[in-house]
Amino acid sequence: MTAVNRIISTVFVCAVTTIVLVACSGGTPATPTQQPPLTGTLTVGLSADAESMDPFYVNQAAGWSVVHAVFDHLIERDFDSRLVPGLAESWAVIEGQTLEFKLRRGVTFHNGEPFNAEAVKFSVERMLATEDAPNRSKFTAIDAVEVVDEYTVRFKLNRPDGTLFDSLTSRLAMLPPRYFAEVGAEGFARSPVGTGPFRFVEWVPDSHITLAANEQYWEGSYKGKPQVANVIFRPLPEIATRLAELQTGGIDLMQDLPADQIATAEAAGMVVLPAETFQLAYILTIADDESLPTSDVRVRQALNYAVDVDAIVKHLLAGYGKRFASPIGPGYLGYNPEVQPYPYDPDRARALLAEAGYPEGFETVMDITTADRSDTAEAVAGQLAHIGVSVTIRAFELGQFNQNWIERKQSPLWQVRWGNTPDPQSIGMFASCTGWISRYCNEEVTALLDAAQSTMDQEERASLYSRASKLLHEDPVGIYLWTSTQIYGLNPRVRGFRPSPLLGIIVSGIALAE
Repeated sequence: MTAVNRIISTVFVCAVTTIVLVACSGGTPATPTQQPPLTGTLTVGLSADAESMDPFYVNQAAGWSVVHAVFDHLIERDFDSRLVPGLAESWAVIEGQTLEFKLRRGVTFHNGEPFNAEAVKFSVERMLATEDAPNRSKFTAIDAVEVVDEYTVRFKLNRPDGTLFDSLTSRLAMLPPRYFAEVGAEGFARSPVGTGPFRFVEWVPDSHITLAANEQYWEGSYKGKPQVANVIFRPLPEIATRLAELQTGGIDLMQDLPADQIATAEAAGMVVLPAETFQLAYILTIADDESLPTSDVRVRQALNYAVDVDAIVKHLLAGYGKRFASPIGPGYLGYNPEVQPYPYDPDRARALLAEAGYPEGFETVMDITTADRSDTAEAVAGQLAHIGVSVTIRAFELGQFNQNWIERKQSPLWQVRWGNTPDPQSIGMFASCTGWISRYCNEEVTALLDAAQSTMDQEERASLYSRASKLLHEDPVGIYLWTSTQIYGLNPRVRGFRPSPLLGIIVSGIALAE
């Protein structure tokens, strides 16, 4: 990937059916309202810096926090993970392969440029033309964008794609065409312009990102109106640093508070807020290199039997997490409760290793990121040692970790967290033969994931994902660990914060007590 640079109000619920109609109406015009001038600065401690200020190059939680502050999407997922109107007030599927969107009126970009059908057309076409954008492949079903009138736009599809609605909630921010034409891609990445609740002010990489309130933000967004004058995002990769900054007032809100630090934070007078997510924790493996032991399905099964997940969750995660059986976990479309997690059975693990030709085990390397905790990886490594698998751990800053993954330079094992919406469409990125960061190939799984993408029928998609779930259990992509609980630490003066299932922090709607 070549990056150019490195919300609460009335909620309108969409009816998403398994037939051709997907429609809703906000019913409220986007007329700005006057309010007293805002004051105060909210400072947020992130576990990493954003990859870019260009939303098309953002693909992890820290960057999404910025994207959802500066930009809006046609469709959004609210705090309960429902599809709700964003810049589109309603949408419908016409004859299977045309999507029609009725757009919100009266919305302007931060530079005063109007949001309309031309902006949608430009945004989609720019995504499709940006070949190195990590999420471009999610939109290749769109053949053409037709402007019907100023506030109606149609996507002409070359195939049915049931994943588009989910992708539109977070991967295709709306951009201002005239401004983009004036400054170009590099200029836009230096000084982005959106329609979101906050305007971009400054980005000093690895130091801070400063935003200012858009006090003319349109009415009706689930994200809510800005409640502070400014927001500062500070990338603080080290957990100890984020916690220290929270305790001393350097930040008001932090993400990724480790469970073993909850007591420390509470003793210092901080507020701790655990939030269930759709994120799952794995140790992924290189399964497509026949020179490595992990290419053998019996080895990958053995690794799963060898890890006492329940013990790690109890002793290191304070009980925050549950075992899962496949990448299509609890709450996901197509979740199959009949597929049960691997039990802890080291004897079975040793037998499988011997059957695969490794009776004495083998040596390997595991990559982790400094943005995450290392003790869980060390616990996994310690348990693998009991079956003869000796693991050396390598730690990388998050950006380098992700870059190694993209460039296929990772070690045979690597610890990750993945997933952020109830639609499992993104797992194909790492669990199919064609995924752009996949080191795993099962033709039957790939066919099921492709078929689930190629239909608008949500019941059919659920059935296909359920079948894929069973196969992904039998032929695991790695070691399936636990469901992830995002734990936030808050200064007591923070008011109105609500966790988002999108993992990014929605900063509009958050106020600070005097």
